[in-house]
Amino acid sequence: MLTLTFAGDESGDVSFAFGKGASRYFVVAAIATAEPDALRQLLADVRQASGLPAEYEFSFNALSSAPLRERVFTALAGADFEVWAVVVDKTALPDPFKVMRRLDFYLYFVTELIRLIPADKREGATLILDEFGSATTQRTELRRFMAARNIPRHFKRIVVRRSRSEPLIQVADLVAGAILRRDAKGEADAYDYVEKKLRQVLEFCG
Repeated sequence: MLTLTFAGDESGDVSFAFGKGASRYFVVAAIATAEPDALRQLLADVRQASGLPAEYEFSFNALSSAPLRERVFTALAGADFEVWAVVVDKTALPDPFKVMRRLDFYLYFVTELIRLIPADKREGATLILDEFGSATTQRTELRRFMAARNIPRHFKRIVVRRSRSEPLIQVADLVAGAILRRDAKGEADAYDYVEKKLRQVLEFCG
């Protein structure tokens, strides 16, 4: 059985201050690949072909250039990975979500995402998450959330890294951003490139 490497990231924010620019939608996405180094190299190749510096971090929100966005998503369309995602319409959530701490809100939906991924896919795999606040606290609290919600771990390792140092997290960011853009603005140009890679998307309304 292939051992997979997962990477997860979010798009949107955890705020309910809609009058101050908070996003209506919050998306968490996880990508999974059996060849993580090949996926990392793919982004390195796109950087080089685009004349970008080696330390350039791919982020959906930073892809203001339409030709670069098309080049990136064309490359991703040909790459070997799968996607699971949770899409949250924050305007439909009941009151308890509105008083959660930022980290608790984030981890609630990360654990919803983990629950979505089949156990056999998680077995022996590595999960890499983008840093959300303190990495140590994030790992500790994630374990607590999984235990409290009775979600078996299955993963061999769960690590927290900064997105700029892990291209796989950048891929997860690009996918999460494409899903958010589809729902928030009705623009599916980027989403169409990765739609076939989606294995399951949970539309969470509380």
